Amino acid sequence: MRLLLLFLLLTICTSGFAQQSAPTNLRTRISDDEQNRSIQIDGRQNGRRIHFDQTFAVTGMSSLRKEVLTYRAFDSVGIAPPLNEMRWLIVTGLGLLTMGIALLMVGFHRVKTAQINPVKSLRSE
Repeated sequence: MRLLLLFLLLTICTSGFAQQSAPTNLRTRISDDEQNRSIQIDGRQNGRRIHFDQTFAVTGMSSLRKEVLTYRAFDSVGIAPPLNEMRWLIVTGLGLLTMGIALLMVGFHRVKTAQINPVKSLRSE
């Protein structure tokens, strides 16, 4: 099981390093005053001119919903948002991934322990 998890993590890391980042010259600005969130993106990526300037009403939105809104704005112009702008989304994703791995490991050990013959355990004591 450990070997499988190690292989999975190495595959994910290797695929992340294997992706080449395209030449980009983007300037992004995100400002939030608790009532409005302004997202501005200007520059070039892969020879394509990108200009995005929108203001969204975010009164009463949770911080996670604001992060999702920012992600969707960046996705609408075909670029990935800068990681420093997506703190809550990243923390939530990593938390869910960690919980999934922990539950998988606990479940594996639970099944493994349930299959052990108790007579053999008592003989060794």
